[in-house]
Amino acid sequence: MRLDAWLPKRRAWLLCLLLPLTAGAGTPADYAYRYALDTAGSSAAWRVELTPAVYAASTPAANLRDLVVVNAQGQEVPFAPLPAAPPRSHPFALRATLLPLPSGSAANGTGVRVQRNSNGDIVIEQPGMPSASTRPGQWLVDAHRQVSLDRIEIDPAALPVDARFHLSVQASNDLQAWSERSLDIEIVSVKRGGDAVEQHTIALNGGGPARYYRLSLRQNDVAPWDSAQTPQVELRGSYADPLAERMAARHWLTLPAAPAAPVTAGGADYDYALPAALPVEAVRVVLGGDNTVARFSLLDHDEGNGRMLATITAVRIGTGTGEDPATLFATTRVQHLRLHTDTPLSQPPSLQVAWQPDVFVFLAEGSGPYSLLAGSHAARRGDYPLEAALERLRPRDAGANWQPPLATLGAVSDAGGAAALLAPKAPFDWTRLLLWLVLIGGALAVAGMAWSLLRQSRREDDTH
Repeated sequence: MRLDAWLPKRRAWLLCLLLPLTAGAGTPADYAYRYALDTAGSSAAWRVELTPAVYAASTPAANLRDLVVVNAQGQEVPFAPLPAAPPRSHPFALRATLLPLPSGSAANGTGVRVQRNSNGDIVIEQPGMPSASTRPGQWLVDAHRQVSLDRIEIDPAALPVDARFHLSVQASNDLQAWSERSLDIEIVSVKRGGDAVEQHTIALNGGGPARYYRLSLRQNDVAPWDSAQTPQVELRGSYADPLAERMAARHWLTLPAAPAAPVTAGGADYDYALPAALPVEAVRVVLGGDNTVARFSLLDHDEGNGRMLATITAVRIGTGTGEDPATLFATTRVQHLRLHTDTPLSQPPSLQVAWQPDVFVFLAEGSGPYSLLAGSHAARRGDYPLEAALERLRPRDAGANWQPPLATLGAVSDAGGAAALLAPKAPFDWTRLLLWLVLIGGALAVAGMAWSLLRQSRREDDTH
């Protein structure tokens, strides 16, 4: 055969071999279950929030990569975890007072100490307070939480006629390290009859959120307040509370305990089962008896690995109207939990479990209806850089917290069925059979040759 005729056939044969290795995520039959997606309305992208049923359908070893979305033609569409949005910004306004700082607070050896109490409030300690009022050069203001201030407005009533001075502003969260937020802003209050010129707003140049702000007078300037006065100011800006947002997004489950299992080393174990391997991030132990206290070790009990997640002290006084704070730990996908305690309990405790569902987003490529396919032994979702697409889709008047509309999960049905979760049966190894046939054939050939040589040797012996 000519070489130029043989090479194309060879190349086609190699492509046929490599095709399964370079194939995509697979067909709908490669996934176990199909969930209908309700996409009421019109949008180029939708987000999907996973439910316990989807977690149960997904193979734990796949780490949620055996989830895809397909259109009405059964074609996979771009689908990926929704990028985390920044915490929501809330407007902030507070009327506060300026606390004068004695001149010795600038570390000049007069013993003045500025610190915080247990609530974070400012405490100024000055041994031997002077009897006469002095003219301070700095003032502190407490916002009572970490905020990003846009401006500080001095109460006009605190500014007498013909006041003119310059203030700079620094910010801190610990009253130790300070960062500049505004430099030499002129404060003016001039009135002549019915005419007036007033500038009592200090604009700040951003920076990270801070709780404490310090106003400093420019050298050789004089403010109209002495150390006995506390002028009023208005703080305006914004704040974010990511912890509160995360707490609000948590889903809580209350789990009863299985019968206590005695431990040979002492104490008792209580086991709890979630509906699926969920991303758990907080728990709360609820004791059954009145006036009870106990300490527990929370363990990841999937496959009996016993990995420690947290140590919890639970208290119940009286009828138990109050509840213990939630115990937080690193998000762990787990289905079986165990509480171990050395404290004897009259009743098994219940366990409140907090979990936060994963959220995905898909592009509405092709025509609907769309479906979520879940659970596969071998098929895996491809990687899609959806961040760029979402930036393109974000409305111009939308903020950083914009998200696509929610597509709700509907009824579930079989796609490939439970068989898609099983490893495929290994094909029959014909090479092993062929090897045995060759070995047996070779052995028979050797035996035949030996028999032939033996018969020939006998005939020669008979002729002699």
